[in-house]
Amino acid sequence: MKCKLNVAVMIIAMCLITTATHAQRLHLVLRFRVPFPFNVENTTFPAGEYEVTQPGQFTLAVRNVENQASVLELVEPAGSANKADGRAKTVFHRYGGAYFLAAISDGSWRSTYAFRRSNKENELAKQSLTRQPEVVGVLSNPTAVTADVGRKK
Repeated sequence: MKCKLNVAVMIIAMCLITTATHAQRLHLVLRFRVPFPFNVENTTFPAGEYEVTQPGQFTLAVRNVENQASVLELVEPAGSANKADGRAKTVFHRYGGAYFLAAISDGSWRSTYAFRRSNKENELAKQSLTRQPEVVGVLSNPTAVTADVGRKK
């Protein structure tokens, strides 16, 4: 009986350790500067410095470092199909002068998340002649590059 109790305690302990390790691995913190105003769902943010944290498994918090404005968003894992190149970056969809946060990555495919398109972005996509946005990535340093991460196929 004592042996069965010890085995049960060990199994419970292993489950708790595995859960704690998994939770630590999901913790994402990125800081970046965006040189243009952009939208996340129904919130418009000015150009500036931002921090993205991961309070939950599929939840990201986007916070303006200067004025503390923030938003919580449900995200989807972008998956291994998106080639993460080891560089932390944010990806935006651009329609004319309007930018929408589309994806964020710490450089690994396991921590690359896609944001859902807002109604406003869907409306601009319908009005666009190509219906495909220009995809712009901002690296953790303020360099803008074109990117494929977050592009809807």
